[in-house]
Amino acid sequence: MSDSTGTNFQSLPQLPTGENMEKVKSMVDSMLLDDAAVQKMMSVLESEMKKGMSKDESIRKTSSCQMENTYVTQLLDGTEEGDYLALDLGGTNFRVLLVKFRQGKAESISRNYNLTKEQLHGPCEGVFDHLARSIGKFLQEENITNRLPLGFTFSFPMTQNALNCGVLVTWTKSFKCPDGVGQDAVKMLEDAIAKIGGINVDIVAVLNDTTGTLAAGSYLDHQCEIGMILGTGSNAAYMEYLTHMEKWEGPIDSPKQQVAIDIEWGAFGDNGSLDWLKTDYDIEVDLHSNHVHSFTFEKLFSGMYIGEIVRLCLLHLQKDGLIFKGGVSDKFSNRWIFTASHVSVIEEDNLKGTSEKLDGVLKELDMQNMVSESDKDVIKYTCAVVSLRAAQIIGAATAVLLNHISKPEVTVAIDGSLYKYHPKLHDLLMGVISKLSPSTKCKLILAEDGSGRGAGFVAAVATRLQKQH
Repeated sequence: MSDSTGTNFQSLPQLPTGENMEKVKSMVDSMLLDDAAVQKMMSVLESEMKKGMSKDESIRKTSSCQMENTYVTQLLDGTEEGDYLALDLGGTNFRVLLVKFRQGKAESISRNYNLTKEQLHGPCEGVFDHLARSIGKFLQEENITNRLPLGFTFSFPMTQNALNCGVLVTWTKSFKCPDGVGQDAVKMLEDAIAKIGGINVDIVAVLNDTTGTLAAGSYLDHQCEIGMILGTGSNAAYMEYLTHMEKWEGPIDSPKQQVAIDIEWGAFGDNGSLDWLKTDYDIEVDLHSNHVHSFTFEKLFSGMYIGEIVRLCLLHLQKDGLIFKGGVSDKFSNRWIFTASHVSVIEEDNLKGTSEKLDGVLKELDMQNMVSESDKDVIKYTCAVVSLRAAQIIGAATAVLLNHISKPEVTVAIDGSLYKYHPKLHDLLMGVISKLSPSTKCKLILAEDGSGRGAGFVAAVATRLQKQH
């Protein structure tokens, strides 16, 4: 059987027969979205996006989608030439890259650098000084003496006021600097570079990893209009017509002129607009997460949370006496112990009709002697359903963008470990998207290293646009 959202329930593994298993199936299947829920989620996302682009600030403030203007008005067109630098900062490790365009083909070399705990927790001047020194070191080691444009991937929430101006909204991840919020990341880096001296770079663009993925996708396929992160967290950016972007303040040269919009959809629903969609498991995941009552959308499916949703569902079944009659191990009782990689390898078993990978997971979690054969079937079934729900949610959101863009062919570039390693997610997504956006021929491609190479690509586009004006 297949419903109109393209969810092929035949892709789910079979459960053994019996009254207990009927109860299991009913409880686990209740996580899946029916047609009405899918359509409602799509219309809520459309509404939130529209409000986020409104000219009226009081309307914008009610939206859970930031709809950030990136000022990236074009993507790669194949005419790029020359050398460009990229700085990719998103965590404790950061990278400096050299991207070389020769006849439209790009090659890159990169070096990794680290930030110390002292730098992460001290005044942010220490972070930017270290970034500047590392750029200087890279230029020296690669024997680069000519002045180069630099694209800066700064993977933190920011408000962009220009292509090369990004004001930090908040530090996230392992950064705990007491200052820097409300300041322009580009200016802070430029000041550090000026202080050191002798570093020949022009910072021409600041972007986040989603915009970088969109740029990296346009290098692989000129039909690319959407960039998406499906990893530990999730976000998306897409090419929007300026005529739809009410809050655009610059000139509009033609009705077809576009700009890349960073949706910041990880936070979609933070205003309560998705509360109706949450299961008890989603509510519990949120309450025990690092950022309670925020990042609502990505908590429904992203890599950080998908394994915990499975674990909570299995514990619920166990409490109801339906599985794990011998109880669960101390390890399995720990929150976050069951991960996205566990879900992915168990889904490999589902594809092959074996339990080989699952046996390895059970051993790792000290559960190998506590699980019956029918319990194994339930674990595999639950992983399949939670994966299918993820595809329904991501696929529906992607379809909103495709229907909004409204072109005959659109490529979606995706980066992130969940998409890369989950063996069924690509096919499940294609099934959902083809049903929900039937008038667009959609292609999903893996665009790795959008945060690194993508910054170099945006620097190349920015340089080309500067020459045109």
